[in-house]
Amino acid sequence: MFSESLQAKNLEIFLGQRGWKVDALQREGNNYYRLKDLAEVVGLELEERGGMLTVQGTRGTLLLIDERPLIRFEDHYILLSGPAWRRQEGNWYVTEDFLTEAIPLVVNLKLEKRSNQRYQMSEIDQNVVQVRVANYPDYVRVVFESERKAPVKVQEREQYVEIKFERYLVHPKFPTNLPNRRIVTSVGFDSTDIYGTFRIYKGESYDTFRELALSDPDRKVVDIYGTPELSVRKEPEPLPSKSSVPVTPSPRRTRPTDSVKILAPKSIQDVITIDPGHGGEDYGVSSFEFLLEKDLTFKIAHLLQERLKAIGYTGMLTRNRDVELGVEQRSSVGNYYDSKLYISLHTGGSPLPEMKGPVVYVHQYVNLLEVIKRQSNTDSQLPKKSGVKQRLKEGRRNDLVLWDQAHSKYGFLSRQLARQLQKELNLLWGTENNIVEVPLQLLVPVEAPAVMIELGFLTNLEDQQKLYSPHFQASIVTTISSTLSKFLSTDSVGRNGVGLK
Repeated sequence: MFSESLQAKNLEIFLGQRGWKVDALQREGNNYYRLKDLAEVVGLELEERGGMLTVQGTRGTLLLIDERPLIRFEDHYILLSGPAWRRQEGNWYVTEDFLTEAIPLVVNLKLEKRSNQRYQMSEIDQNVVQVRVANYPDYVRVVFESERKAPVKVQEREQYVEIKFERYLVHPKFPTNLPNRRIVTSVGFDSTDIYGTFRIYKGESYDTFRELALSDPDRKVVDIYGTPELSVRKEPEPLPSKSSVPVTPSPRRTRPTDSVKILAPKSIQDVITIDPGHGGEDYGVSSFEFLLEKDLTFKIAHLLQERLKAIGYTGMLTRNRDVELGVEQRSSVGNYYDSKLYISLHTGGSPLPEMKGPVVYVHQYVNLLEVIKRQSNTDSQLPKKSGVKQRLKEGRRNDLVLWDQAHSKYGFLSRQLARQLQKELNLLWGTENNIVEVPLQLLVPVEAPAVMIELGFLTNLEDQQKLYSPHFQASIVTTISSTLSKFLSTDSVGRNGVGLK
């Protein structure tokens, strides 16, 4: 049994010169702070369901359970120094480390302790990190070029090498070239810690790694070595720099077990890229109730990612937080992971309030005659009949593809996917909308069947109510995920082509 709560010194939180007080109680020797007060200070939404509490922020959601010290964020768990405490209905208390370990995960704020019961709150600045990959005979070099000077920690895990940046919120930029998959299966990014962490997933021939710190500009270099039989190991190619601090390769040892396992995609064929439209200062369409397109697409993208995982696919998001990305960045994520499909999520806006329901878009080349001519040369070399899986395999080649032609050989498959999605979404919404073919810069560089889905119109009151409903959001996600799965598993689709009906 816990001892009765006693009054403790209230917590003070400052933003500049402005300060707030947070109610405090003492329990079993620990100071507890009222979560409702914290929520008002940092901008969190609380929703209680019996002995569980959902804490919603701009970057994600936490789940607290009464009398348990573990709180959940996405697929991860965070252990606090004391259990969450539901003192009364709607009145929850948390330990002090909740401020530093949990709050920065869901809002773009960090809280630094200045003295006992006093914290300074500030926004987390962004740090753009460009990732580059270079392949050598027996190792892969991965370079992380940082816009800001920040501490970086490299640590080996069972299935990946972890590169953790600190102090600033990482905004990742990925390369378009792929690593040697025998040594490195992929380079991923996880936003479920405070600042964001890169992971270099080990291939079947992984042996060891070494790291180097370079300056002018600031870079962290991680060389991933393959097993000795790949080739005679040579010294890595030098990187020009005014200063560098090499670290010798880590010795072979028993791999540490991760507290929470993060699995790399089972195979590159399992990846479906999901692009939550807009983000950051680009709000997209907004409703009269200030429901923003960027927030809605972000939420549904996460739900779709979870659903795809449940049915055996890996959903790769182009953005993991509220940031603005360029067109090239969004499309390059899909190409980098060699995605089977690319789905961009949006909502529509129209001056005509009667416009409603979902609309699926595909890219249409302006110079169709030239594309058809080029595509016909490729089509003549393909079998008369082949399924989606086989044709996707045949469509990908090792030669370089011009940026503005990358999507041309997937036009026919994109139309088929669009028609299937439009049909199923129409059934869900009770509409009779048709697919739309227009030039879409976002889809031009994507080397996979790709569509853009407007999930509904935020300028239509009926659509607003549906899109705001968690139940209907789940229905949308189920419809899209099942259609994608059926599309990838079908074996009766005709020949690949552009402009065919």
